[in-house]
Amino acid sequence: MFAPANAADLTTPPDYHRCLPIDLRSQADAFIRYLHELPNKSPVECPQCGHPYFRVDTMPNLRLPFYRCAACNKGFNCLSKTPFARYGLMHLWPVYGKYLLAGWPMPSIATALGISPSTTWRWIKPCRAVMAKEFPALYRWWSARQDRTDLEPPPHIAAQAQAFLSGLEHLLTTQQAVCSRCGSTDMKRVDERRPDFRCSGCSSTLSLLRGTVLSRLGYPEHWLGFAQGLINGESLVDLQRRTGLCGVACKRWRVRFTQMLEQQGHTELIRWITWLRSRRVKEVSDFVREGGKLEAVTGSRYSANSNRRFSVPGNRVRKTH
Repeated sequence: MFAPANAADLTTPPDYHRCLPIDLRSQADAFIRYLHELPNKSPVECPQCGHPYFRVDTMPNLRLPFYRCAACNKGFNCLSKTPFARYGLMHLWPVYGKYLLAGWPMPSIATALGISPSTTWRWIKPCRAVMAKEFPALYRWWSARQDRTDLEPPPHIAAQAQAFLSGLEHLLTTQQAVCSRCGSTDMKRVDERRPDFRCSGCSSTLSLLRGTVLSRLGYPEHWLGFAQGLINGESLVDLQRRTGLCGVACKRWRVRFTQMLEQQGHTELIRWITWLRSRRVKEVSDFVREGGKLEAVTGSRYSANSNRRFSVPGNRVRKTH
């Protein structure tokens, strides 16, 4: 569910368990095992007529053992009549499945496996078919997130998201602080939007944001909304609509909030965000390709002459007729 951070990530398959609910992890393991065993599985009947008797047809230079039915004389191999019948690079299928369940974007999977992006896009179709037929519970959960019809994370990632949002809200609303100069707790908050305090004893000032990644970041009244949009995997344009900021500012905010997540150790949440964001990009691309039109983003709170009021539409795109 994330773009690889360094070269080492490209050679190590991801831990797909981190992105799945605990009760679905056994099905995920079974799905990966299915992809591994599929090219080596011996057929039990002819896929054409269902006859149980067939012989091995000795033909050189074949990637898989080839069989011929004793009844209908049709030839087949273990992949015939399966979703993977016309696909190659069989040794990569289980590894691809791990990246798929971990939510990696297709270009990142292609780079990690050393194959073309078009191949990774083709493989998702048979993987979906196998998952839907053999592992329906896993498919229902995974496809809902992959297709962005459900943005709810698994419980352990939801706990990280709630902890991050609660911590950010507490930072913005706290009315208590300890003076770093004299140690007094008699500090009065002097800014409604930012956690800035003044000591009643020594008159020194204190900002709880000093030395953090959020220091000098403007418009704190939009931080919680921006963080929620980030967790939902919203694109930069979505975040612009949500906050009224320009694209450059949204990029800077996204970097800062991601750094904050890293500092707090929410690695699974970062992977989850990257997965949803990659799916949002494809959702918008498909929407535009089908003839939909996106509402233009106009104005910016960072523009000196901007006096517009900004609405906050939902995350979903809509078609205009």
